[in-house]
Parts: sequence; C-alpha cells; structure tokens
Amino acid sequence: MGLLIKVMLGGGLFSVLAFIHYFVDFIFQSHSEAMVKHNNPKVRAKHCGIYTLGFIPILLFCYSVNALLLWQLIVSLLVLFFSHFYLDTYHGVYLWAKYIRRPPEMTEPIKQPSNIDGYVNVLPPDPKAGFVLWVQTTLGKILMIAIDQVSHLSFLWVVVYFVMSNIHINPNIFSEVISCNYHLPQ
Repeated sequence: MGLLIKVMLGGGLFSVLAFIHYFVDFIFQSHSEAMVKHNNPKVRAKHCGIYTLGFIPILLFCYSVNALLLWQLIVSLLVLFFSHFYLDTYHGVYLWAKYIRRPPEMTEPIKQPSNIDGYVNVLPPDPKAGFVLWVQTTLGKILMIAIDQVSHLSFLWVVVYFVMSNIHINPNIFSEVISCNYHLPQ
C-alpha cells in the first residue's frame, strides 16, 4: 500500500511540475526568443534562467517541508537549467531524427538540377541540411516539438525522485481512505 501511495503522490508531483514546465516554457518566452535561442547561447541562457526561476516556489516549498535536502534543491535547479539549455539547441532532436526516425530529407541523396538540360547532379545525403528541410514539413514540426517536450519532461523525474526519496509514508493512515479491494457488481 505504501508503494501505491508513493506512486500516486509522485504522479501528482510530476503533474504539477509538468504544468509549471509548460506554463513557464511557453508563456514567458517571446516569439523572437523562441526563434533564435537554439543558435544564441545568451538568449538561451536568459530563457533557461527564467524557466528555472519558475520552479523555485515549488522547490522551496518541498525544501521547507523537508521533502528536499539542500543539496537536492541545488542539484534540481542545476538539472532544470542545464538540461533545458542543452535541449533547446535541438541537438537531441537532431540525433533522434538522424538515427531513429531517419526521414528521407536526411538520408536520401540530394538531387540538384544542373545547367545541362535534363541532367541532375546527385550529391551524397547531408543530414544537417536535410534536418532543416525536414523540420519545415508539418510532420517534422510536430515530431520535433513532441520529442523536444518528452525530453524536457523526462528531466522533471529527477525532482520527483528526490522528493519521493525523502517522503516516508505510514500506509495505515490511508487504510480507511484507499481501498484496493475492488469487487465486481453482482
């Protein structure tokens, strides 16, 4: 019963952290920042700083109720900042696309028309140029955002793990409230 309660509490905490992630990542970022952050470390660092600040209230609350130790609070802030800083380069999405998704834009030879009528120059695949082409497609945009967000959300589990490792639950407190004995209706 104690494990079940921890799983439920961990899932609830993850939901709160995911809400904070989406709120801070999307609401507190201008369009121009979103368009240049992957190539501009200063803009990306500013965005990641604001993003990390959004988590401070919940992390300080967890620290104040002894659900986070000081070192865990610091590591949580560092993980949130630096994971976001790396992921917003889209390098991870590029690697996923190159080695797992393998869209044709990244894997097939490039065909360029030549100056000679009817002839085509065939160049070897260029994964970086192909990635740029692929993310301009509708499916490329959707999958880029999806993989990016799944990657961001995965780092929230570090915070959940730290908090749940410090919570000790007496399952007897919940024995009257939570029942796992489900009976089918007669």
